[in-house]
Amino acid sequence: MVAHLRSVVAAGDAGADAAAVRVMGLSAAALVRVDRAARPRAVAGVLGGVAEARTLLRTRRHPLAAAVTSLDENGGLREEAVVRLAAEPGPLASVFLALRTDDWVDSVRERALAALRWHDEPDEMRAVVPVLDALRGRSRSEGVLSAYREALLTGPRREARGRMLATEEQPSVRRLGMELLDEDALLAIALRDSDHACRSAAGHALLARLRGRERRHVAIRLLRVPDPRVRERAVEVLPAGTEPAVLAGALADRSPRVRDAARRRLSAGGADPATAYRDFLRTRPSPGMLLGLAECGEDADLDILHAHLDAERSALRRAARAGAVHLVRRTTPT
Repeated sequence: MVAHLRSVVAAGDAGADAAAVRVMGLSAAALVRVDRAARPRAVAGVLGGVAEARTLLRTRRHPLAAAVTSLDENGGLREEAVVRLAAEPGPLASVFLALRTDDWVDSVRERALAALRWHDEPDEMRAVVPVLDALRGRSRSEGVLSAYREALLTGPRREARGRMLATEEQPSVRRLGMELLDEDALLAIALRDSDHACRSAAGHALLARLRGRERRHVAIRLLRVPDPRVRERAVEVLPAGTEPAVLAGALADRSPRVRDAARRRLSAGGADPATAYRDFLRTRPSPGMLLGLAECGEDADLDILHAHLDAERSALRRAARAGAVHLVRRTTPT
């Protein structure tokens, strides 16, 4: 790949567009591998010496010339290429600037990061964030993704960019999009977005961000989202002593993990979950309530479960049978 790109640059700008499309079709991990493979002498000779490479860098109009030169083993050439890429808009220049934020030469790395902060158009962000995510964990690139994120958080058009990026397929890009949104927008996505991954990411981002009184209010609303992991976390952020009426939906949730989290909240406030289940089953029986009682009740609660074995609703009958079996197994000494 590296030799091919250098041969394209050496031949002129005619095939540069096609080569650029091919490069941008690579995954972030593949781009990082291309960068690593570019410095050995075995692949370094297509552009000739430093003088020839510098001439090509200055005479070729297509940004691919600067992109390829930014992979050179010569630090001075890489720095010149970074300066050229800084003035080039678009995802191609942005990706190669992102790669150079892991450069082992301080001046190259610093120039690349400074330039990258200005490459914040949506198409550039889509390309940059996965590369920075792939570079995380390296000592030289430590904090670069956070610095890029901060530049986006303080920049203009934050909300518009966030809404668009929040629907991206790439998880790292989608997560960044969520961070650019305010709480109301995140809540709307968590409750109503058609994409399951977006709803989940928005719910988690919202719960991680909220503090104080708003945290309780939003957590209660998030008990209605489809993702059980978000519902479970929403229950966990509710304060100890939350009244059973607020937790009714979670106590009867179709997910055992959510039901268990709701029972822990009640217990933390000094309430008995089994008593809450019995009270709810007198007035509004549901399959989840029956299963929840079986998960924490006593032998005597078998009578309540048996009373629903002949219920009109088939879901109640099934839950009563399954609950009775579970309660017997749980309370029978082994």
